[in-house]
Amino acid sequence: MAIPFDDLGIEPLGRFLGKDCNVMGEVLLSRHELFAKYKFRTHGTTNLNAQELEEYYGNRVRSRMRELFNLIGFNLIAKDKRR
Repeated sequence: MAIPFDDLGIEPLGRFLGKDCNVMGEVLLSRHELFAKYKFRTHGTTNLNAQELEEYYGNRVRSRMRELFNLIGFNLIAKDKRR
């Protein structure tokens, strides 16, 4: 079962008991556990580079993204692939 996430890194931070929480970061960590155990696939798109993703989600999530996702890069002048 594959789950897609569009535009990673633009979602707002959440709050839980008065503390900031990166909800999507927690979801990605959970998806990594499902991938490691059951090989469930996760698809995602983003306009951020690796450094920006690490700044937004932190080193722990970024290191798991290396295993969870395959990187497909496009030239800066490429047409929008979502259409």
